[in-house]
Formats: sequence, C-alpha cells, structure tokens
Amino acid sequence: MDNYITHLHAKNIGVFEQLDISFNKGFNFIVGPNGSGKTSILKCLALTLAPSNSNSLRYGDNSSVWFDAIYNNKKYRIGLGEGWVKNYDEYRHARLSLYQTPPQTEGVISMSVHTLESENINIAPLTLGAYRRIEYKKIEGTHSEPNVAEYRKQCHSSALKCIEGGSLPDVKQWLINRYYQTDKDWAIILKRNWDWILQNLNVVGPTNCSLSFKHIKRDHEPMFTLHGIDCYLEETSAGFQAVLSLVFAIVEWIEGTNDEEHAYIPDATGTVIIDELDVHLHPEWQLTIRNALATLFPNLQFIITTHSPHLIATAEPGELIVLPELSRTLSVVPTDKIYSGWNTDQILEEVMGVKNLENKMYNALISQALQYVSENNAPKLGSVIEDIKKVAHPSDTILQVLQIKLAALELEGTYD
Repeated sequence: MDNYITHLHAKNIGVFEQLDISFNKGFNFIVGPNGSGKTSILKCLALTLAPSNSNSLRYGDNSSVWFDAIYNNKKYRIGLGEGWVKNYDEYRHARLSLYQTPPQTEGVISMSVHTLESENINIAPLTLGAYRRIEYKKIEGTHSEPNVAEYRKQCHSSALKCIEGGSLPDVKQWLINRYYQTDKDWAIILKRNWDWILQNLNVVGPTNCSLSFKHIKRDHEPMFTLHGIDCYLEETSAGFQAVLSLVFAIVEWIEGTNDEEHAYIPDATGTVIIDELDVHLHPEWQLTIRNALATLFPNLQFIITTHSPHLIATAEPGELIVLPELSRTLSVVPTDKIYSGWNTDQILEEVMGVKNLENKMYNALISQALQYVSENNAPKLGSVIEDIKKVAHPSDTILQVLQIKLAALELEGTYD
C-alpha cells in the first residue's frame, strides 16, 4: 500500500514567499549552501501536521501551507489554506485561527490535519530532529502503549517540537516493552519485527562494527555487544546512540501507526522526516547509513537534510534535492545527477556552496617555497619543505615537485 508525500507548497511562511518542492517515494536528500532553507522546509512539513505550534515560525499576509500525498491509491492534500493564522505579523505570537482547508484540486481530497485525525487516515509522518542522544533513564518495567489513532495524533502534534529538539522518542522504554512482549501469543507481528531488527542490526554500523543485541538484564537495562565487548545502551558511542535511536524510533512508529496487517517492517510504508542525518556519524558511517536504512526499511519514504558530502555521494539518481543559495521564491525537484565520483572538496564547493576550502598555512608555505625556487635558494627551500611536510599529506603532488626541484638545485650547487 503506497503512503508517501509527493509535493510541499508554502506561501509567506518563514524565509519563503513561495515554496514548491517535489519528492520521490524513496530517499530525498535536501542539500545546499548554509542558510538555504533546508530545515525551514522540514518545519513547513511539520507545520501542516501541528498548526497549534504555529508560534515557532513567522508569517506574511495570506500565508498557506500544505503537502500532497498518495495513500491507499487516493490523492490527498493536507494542510492549511489562507486565513488559518491569527497575529501573523507578531513574531512568536502567531496562533491557529481555524482549520482552513487547503485549495481544492480535481481528483485530490483536501483536508486539514483535524479532519485527517477525525477520519483516522494513516498519513502520520515520523519527524526526527537533529538531537538524537540517549540520556540515561531508569525503566521500571513495561508500560501501556497508545492505540493506533492516539499514536497518529501524537506524531502530528509533536512534529514541530521534534524538529526543534523538544520532543524525543522513548526508545529505551520501547526496547523493554518489545523484549517482554514478543513471546506472547498475540504478538505475532511484534515478534516478526523483533527478529527482523536483530537479524539486520549489524548493518546499521560502519564496516566490521560487529554490533548485536545481547539481552535485557533483570534491572531492565538493555545490553549490546560491540566489537566483542558488552555495553549498556547509554555506554555506546554518540554515533551508535544516534543510529540506534533512529532505528528503534522508526520501528516503534511503524508498529504504532499501522494496524497489524501493515505493521511488518519490510512491507511498511510511510514517510520519515530526519533533520541532519549525519549528526554524530563518523565519515565512514556517513557512507553506509543510506544503504543501512534502505536494507532495514525498504518501502519507507525518507525526507532528509544533510551537510555531509559523504552522504551526498551515496545518493542514487533522483534522490538529491539541491537548493540554491537562499531564495525567497523556490521551486525545486529532485535531480537525476549523482556525485559518487566527486571528491569531498568538489561536493563542498559545487553542492554545499562552501566558498573557500584553501588552507591558509599551507598556501603561505607554498608561496614561500615558490619564491625560494625562483631565487635558486636551496637552503631556505629545504627549510620550508620541512615545514610543508608537517601540514601536507605525504602524497601531496606540489610537495613532491618541490622536493625534486630542491634535489636539482643541490645537484647544480647553485646557491644565493
């Protein structure tokens, strides 16, 4: 069953006078220069689901925001039409006036999130902000979980707070619940999902990380094995905490928002929105995380912001949404261009808009060396070459050329 977002529209919201952005049903990496509006795009998506948190953004006259989605072979438009917000010109004082339905289009069912919830339609994206550390929390035992309708409403109401870091999934409690529930007769899908995660947990780490779940101790503390060493959940590195919190939050969301028929992880559909996926991840990890998520959750849609050239290099055709420098009016679609053959500096300059990658110390030393070459001054050239060796890579081409030139000068015996 399809369940994904196809398009986002915003007018006079935040930095945008008008925003139109299209998405594919798989991975969507939103990339671009610093300040180009990446996180603002995610906030606009979240606002359609959580208009009661409208004071998180600023608005212009006649602002509106909605997204189009495909769900169960039907087209929906979810969001807010003009006139939905009060006090729009007062910073941090805007508030929801009414659930104004977005504009009608033939063949598309338009509604606000209020109607979406009352009809209990499963368009409930998971929103995850950039803060993904797992703080220690003592767990007393299993807790009751909300029903499907309640969980979907929670996904809606917390969307903006999640982007801003004010709402985090309780993945440790979910672990405890599942560990003790999966042997129950009624937990057939939960057991299958638990087995799927344990079977594929090793793919979430960098190469040869050897991560596995061990058990949950009598004091309700989850234990993992990492590189052959037992460790508590909170003892894992910031990178593992970031990835484990993502993975477990996604699984909890799949089980929480879907009825049993559609809750098996490999078949589950829906949209996961992640701000700065690369946070806390080693560069090697950034090169593998896209494929890890694709392996674990093969039918989910991901809408992701990132600053990582390594992550950008892993994107496949149609997965990159490249933003220009900040523009008040923006219309963009995914590009078929891929950057797997580009080096890091090329991606930083051409895609991320980094203007100056030059190392000032290195460049100053090279300038000195070239001056001494022009003066045929071998002793000073030799001295500056030793300084260059301290800051340059051993295989640096310019360093090698300078060393050859020094050898030639010494052989000729030409000193000034």
